[in-house]
Amino acid sequence: MRSFTEPLLELEEYNKLKKELINRKGIVQVSGCIDTQKPHFMYSILGEGRSGLVVTFQEQKARELYENYRFFDRNVVYYPPKDVLFYQSDIRGNLLTAERLLAVKALMEQEQITVITTFDALMDRVMPLPVIAEGVQEYALADELDMEEVKRTLVHMGYEHNYQVESAGQFAVRGGILDIFPLTEENPYRIELWGDEIDSIRSFDVLSQRSIENLQQVRIYPASEVVLSKERVQRGLEKMEQEKERLYESFRREMKTEEAHRLKTMVESLAEEVRELGQGAGLDSFLTYFARETVSFLDYFDRENTVVFLDEPARIAEKGRVIGQEFSESMQHRLEKGYILPGQMDAMYSGEEILAKMQMQKCVALTTLDYNVNELEIKTKYNINTRTVNPYNRSFDLLVKDLQLYRKKKYQVILLSGSGTRAKHLAEDLQAEGLNCFYSEDYDHSVQPGEVMVAYGKLKKGFEYPDLQFVVISESDIFSRRRNGRRNAKFMRERKFRVLRI
Repeated sequence: MRSFTEPLLELEEYNKLKKELINRKGIVQVSGCIDTQKPHFMYSILGEGRSGLVVTFQEQKARELYENYRFFDRNVVYYPPKDVLFYQSDIRGNLLTAERLLAVKALMEQEQITVITTFDALMDRVMPLPVIAEGVQEYALADELDMEEVKRTLVHMGYEHNYQVESAGQFAVRGGILDIFPLTEENPYRIELWGDEIDSIRSFDVLSQRSIENLQQVRIYPASEVVLSKERVQRGLEKMEQEKERLYESFRREMKTEEAHRLKTMVESLAEEVRELGQGAGLDSFLTYFARETVSFLDYFDRENTVVFLDEPARIAEKGRVIGQEFSESMQHRLEKGYILPGQMDAMYSGEEILAKMQMQKCVALTTLDYNVNELEIKTKYNINTRTVNPYNRSFDLLVKDLQLYRKKKYQVILLSGSGTRAKHLAEDLQAEGLNCFYSEDYDHSVQPGEVMVAYGKLKKGFEYPDLQFVVISESDIFSRRRNGRRNAKFMRERKFRVLRI
């Protein structure tokens, strides 16, 4: 990606920031950033050998950042937030857990990783990474298995025992055949035994049941974020029942019989389910009872080799305040009505606690404007000059005119198309207009001043660094429609726009 990162080496603030991030912890602020340019700047700052954590204030914004960042780094993963208040009724529950576990898997298996998430996702209390690692099971050819023990282990890992594997998070046993569909994989695994020894391992298609690939070994990650051993189950249930008795007696003394009955039924039903199955619905909200230590997702990252990016910290801090207040008020109401236990009030960190943790990280706050956030201590401030690319509304003439102007000003121009075929045709059409333009599939190719490189790639919008004379134009900037939805008829008639009909 040197075509995109090399121009920044001419920016003094960029070089100072990179040097400061080598040894110094704390928060530095970079103002002048725009949404379309932020993924490019983040990727360039990370470079080789560093992991990144990108934190924004809204789930939709996080997904947009994820899609744009994927152009620069295909290994980026998304860690979604979990609505602690309504998680049990969330129809995305299984999919949400799968996305979160995929991020955990990437952190455990890859030395360098970039994760994009929201601030409220960091407020969740989760189990420490080493505890989750204890729950990962590995099976290899020639290993000996006790099928009954394997079934108990998988249930404790959150898997559902079914007669046949139909969806992720299930396992099935038929004689000497064990089928497992991990949440972190696209296809299930089939493990066949010869006696007690593993004779074959292969992935298979869940619909056709046909084999896909023979494997030597597999790693099975938990199907739940709460990994419970027998000791944790016993210890957690004892704490829950002790708190239940105290609160139950308090309700009875206050003549709150309905609340007392509701609390008793809730705890006893969950305890019975956990004792029988090793798992229960909604155990995440009881994590503080089963785990001696809880952490934030932020704590999964090595402080020395990770850069944390804050997207608009003022909005992040406000999000933390709102989420914390809503959680506290709602849980207090539920506690008074007998829907929860007192320990569940501590299921989230406060926004202030997470921001305090960030002061111990190498942290870069990216903002549009230069301002102060009361909750953050800014060590250093930098400013860069960026701006958006004007839309061309399907006008090839406007595009050519701008590119000619960029050539006169000795700009380095990269033009991205979502199709390799369209990119080649577009390069030919621009060459026919007398522009110094070429098509390349090499993202490390150096673009010279006055040149236009057309390449295959997808960004939502382009961006420009005026001080560096460097601009990236996306296909959506060129082919976006006018607001009234009318097409540019001339654009569609001219031969040079055959690219649209490819």
